[in-house]
This record gives sequence, structure tokens and C-alpha cells, in this order.
Amino acid sequence: MVTVRARRDPMLGVGVALILGQTVLRAVVVLGSYYWQDDFIHMEAAGRLGLSREYLVRDHNGHLEMGTNLVYWLIGRDAGPSFLPAALCLLGMQLVASCLLLAVLRQLFGRSPWLLLPFACYLFTPLGLPVATWWAAGMQAMPMQIAMLTALLALVRALRTRSWRWAALSACCFAAGLLFWEKAVLVLPALVAVVVLVEWAGEPWDRRLRLLRAGWPYVLPHVLLVAAYIPFYRSIVESPVVPLPDAGTALTGAGDTVLRMLLPGLVGGPWTGEGAESTVFSDVGAGRAALAAGLVVAVVATSVWLRGSRAVQGWVLVVGYVAADIGLLLLGRGDYLQIVARDPRYVTDALPIIVIGVCAAFSGPLLDGRARRRAVRAVGVRAAGATAGVLLIAGSGVSSALVAGELQHPESKAYVQAAVRVIDENPDVSVVSGSAPGEVLLARYPDVGRLLDAVGQDRRFDEPGTDMRMLDGLAFLRPIALLEPTLRAFGPVAGCGWALTAAEQRLGVVPEADGRISQVLRIGYATAQEATLHVVVGDDEQELALPPGMGSAYFVVTAQQGPLGARVTSPGPVCVQEAVVGRPWPLGGS
Repeated sequence: MVTVRARRDPMLGVGVALILGQTVLRAVVVLGSYYWQDDFIHMEAAGRLGLSREYLVRDHNGHLEMGTNLVYWLIGRDAGPSFLPAALCLLGMQLVASCLLLAVLRQLFGRSPWLLLPFACYLFTPLGLPVATWWAAGMQAMPMQIAMLTALLALVRALRTRSWRWAALSACCFAAGLLFWEKAVLVLPALVAVVVLVEWAGEPWDRRLRLLRAGWPYVLPHVLLVAAYIPFYRSIVESPVVPLPDAGTALTGAGDTVLRMLLPGLVGGPWTGEGAESTVFSDVGAGRAALAAGLVVAVVATSVWLRGSRAVQGWVLVVGYVAADIGLLLLGRGDYLQIVARDPRYVTDALPIIVIGVCAAFSGPLLDGRARRRAVRAVGVRAAGATAGVLLIAGSGVSSALVAGELQHPESKAYVQAAVRVIDENPDVSVVSGSAPGEVLLARYPDVGRLLDAVGQDRRFDEPGTDMRMLDGLAFLRPIALLEPTLRAFGPVAGCGWALTAAEQRLGVVPEADGRISQVLRIGYATAQEATLHVVVGDDEQELALPPGMGSAYFVVTAQQGPLGARVTSPGPVCVQEAVVGRPWPLGGS
């Protein structure tokens, strides 16, 4: 009987252990995060529109995110106030992407333990945290990474085995990536570049061209997908005209992206929390930026000294993809470049390609020369690799801890909780639903009422009342003032204004206004008995019970226009001194 002993595979074991470590550390950060910005827009739309074409296939700030919309409908429409469903979704996607990258590295480069060092960089770099803690950003970047890595894994196997099944799987994964984010069109050139520069790195260039011609049928479905996707995207999305930055601004922005964010993040930075705001990377300063750049230059120089042109091809892959990312950033966000130049969200999709490029730069045979072989033996490869890995993970862990609090969006969670609490504590107050503060939601829509409804905290808003207030930026209820009045009318009867009875009287005309901005009608009244005030704006009618005495009656008339009429149900007349329509603003609020 022959006993077959399983071959030891330390790379796989250590790689899986690293993935588990990343998952645990990410869970600590992600579970403490909360919904933010676009999350509220997607969740509100999922609840309001349902699983319809209007919801699934729509333009969202220049993005076409059909797959993202589907996930928000499946998970987010009834998620409630807990971030747990989103956190599990984010952690699950990252786990899948990490496992796929490990599989890709093993397929392209074998089982060398050295591959674990750049792999650890991918797993623990703080550059991956913004898309790990913000659901909307994660639903762009992570499906794209998953699609890219799966498509690459399948395409390489298709080319090696001449298998149409693997080619079909590659094309299907590519198509899935396009469903989540239009930026996934970069997957196609990335696939070709990895195949030519990495998979066929040991072949002469003329043979690579022959291999590419022979393998074109396996790539053709991907090309056809892009050819069909681009006109479909353009038919749905109205791309905004973004002014291109001038050359100086573009160079400064690109320099900040590479030198003050990407390179420090790849070597464990930023090593500080100063300057971090929302998803913007910390300000590393000139000294730390120079240190990171020096480390990267040393790595590049070492790889070229050891591997020559093989190393250059790996770095060409890295530089090419990063340049494409920066180019898209300049084209799509050139007007906000000073803000987003240090935002890792715009280069997160490059991280797997960077890891593949670094591994390629150190793969293959050493150049001829005793000095190189002696240097490799003298360094103590395993000890040096382990030391570098520990330092990299430790630095990344410290950096992540320093920036995690800002990336968990505590201001968003605090605002939602405070708004719910203060509304519940004041059940007799009519609350007008205005815009949320910019640190929670920059868009005007959804308003506060729909925002709370999106996270399962449905409360009554915009109801008529004699005590109307508004949430300020800190979720305090404040009395309102009416700014920029579009109507201000006074009654003709001295000492009374309009003497309202059961017969409707015309008080003025409410002009057309921007339906996205709240509008409130305030009517000053005086009555000797209880009465019911009926107000009509165009075809819309509201009513409010008035207590005896003098006071103000408030009605939300957002998106309403036309003649303003009023009448009362009362034993006697009710005096109305004035009628004012304007934009509500919390008095004394922030």
C-alpha cells in the first residue's frame, strides 16, 4: 500500500490566516459605521419606487448602478435603523475579493511565500477603509474588484486550457461588474494587460502577439459587451459637463493623489489622523510623503536590478492602471479636485492590479550575475519578508485606528438618533421637513422626513399646526422664520384683516417655486371661539383646528401654487391679519 502525503502549502495557510485577520479587523471598524450620504438616497428610492425599471435603471449623479440598486432593494428597503445588514454585505464582499486575489496570485505566480507581502498590503492598507465603511462606495468598488478578479482568473484558465466554458465565465463576470458600476469598463484593458505583461511575461514580444491573435476569440465577448454597454449607458445617463482643470491644478491634484495618498497608503501610512475628513485621506505632510516615496523607489529599483525587463513590465501595468484612474478622476471630478485628490475611493479599484504588478516585478528568473545571487542569499529572504510583513501590517493597523473614527460617519448616526428622540419628545409640535445637514446628506432630497423613513423611523412631518418647528443641523427643534417670502398679504379690514366666515375669501396668489425647497404658509389669526380654518392653494386643501385667542397657523405648501383661499367653520367670524409664504429656517439653529 502506497501512502500519499499531502504536499504542504504554507502560502495557502498563511494567506487564509491573513484573510481571517483582515476580516476580524475590518469587522471591528465596519460594524461601528452608519449610513451616510448616498445610502439614504438609494434606500429612500428603493422604498418609494420598489423593484421597477424606474428604480433599477436610472441616472444617479452620472452613474449607472443597476446591480447596486437591486442590492439596496433586497437589503436596504427594510433595513431599519441598524447598520448590520449593510456591514455584513460589505464584509462579505471584501472576504470574497480577498479570496479571489489570493487565487489569482497563486494561479499567475505559483506558491512563493514572497507573494504574501504585497497581498498583506492589499488586505490591511487604510486605502481600503472608505469603501469598507460606506455602503454606497463599497457597492461600487467591491463588485468591480470581484468582477475583475473572477474574470481574470477565468480568462487565464481559458487561454491556458482553450476552454470556452472558462471564457464564458470570464465574460459573465465582466458583465456583472458593468451592472454595478460603469467604471468596470476598465476591466477589459486590465485583463488584456495582465495577460500580455504578466501571464506571457517570459515570451518574446512577437510570440505574445501571435498568442494574442490566437486567443482573441476568448476576449471577443468582453469587447462586444463594452460595445453594447457604452451606448446603453449614454442613453440612460446625462453626463454632466465638468470643466477640465488647468494644467497646474491637474498636476497638483495628480501629485497629491500619488505622493500624499496612494504611496503612503501602500506602505502602511498615513501614520496620522490629522487632516482626515469624511473619506479624505489624512494629510501626511512632506516628510512622511518623502519617506513613502523613498521606500517605493527602493522597491522599484531593487526589482529592476534583480529581474530587469520582467520587473519593468510589472511596473508598467501598475503605472498604466493608476494613470487611467487619475485620468478619470480629472475628467469626472475636475471641478472638485482640491477636495477629492486625496480620496481613496477613486483608486480602490486599482489595488488588486497594483498587487499583481508588484508580484510580477519580483517574479521570474534572476538576471545573470553572482552579485545578485549573493545579495539574495545574504539578505535572508524569509526573515526579511517576515519582518517587512510585520512592519507593514503594524503600520497599517495603527493608521487604520487613527482614521477609523472619521470613516464611521458618527455625525450621521448621531443626527438620526437625535432627530427621532426630539420628535418623540414633542408629540404636539408640527415639524416641517427640511434638508438634512451637509455632513449627513449633501443632496436636498430626500428631506429629513424621507431620510428617517428610509432607515425605518417613520415620523409625522409637514402637518398643519399652530406650533411649527424645524430641526436644525444638530437635530434641535427650533421655531421657524420664513425667509425669502414669495407672498406677503394683509387684509383690508382695519383691526381685523380678513373677517373669515363659511364663504371662501381670496387672500392672494402663491407663485410657482422650486418644488425641492420647502415652502410654508403662515396665517396670523384671532378668534373668540374654537374654529376650523380651511386653506386652499390651487387644488390643494388643508384644515386646522384653532384654539380661542391670537396666534399663527402654519401650513406646508411645498410644490403648491395658485390662488390662496381661506374659510372657517365657526359660530362666528375669525380675523386673519396676514398671510405669508416663504422658505422655513430654524431660528437660532446651526
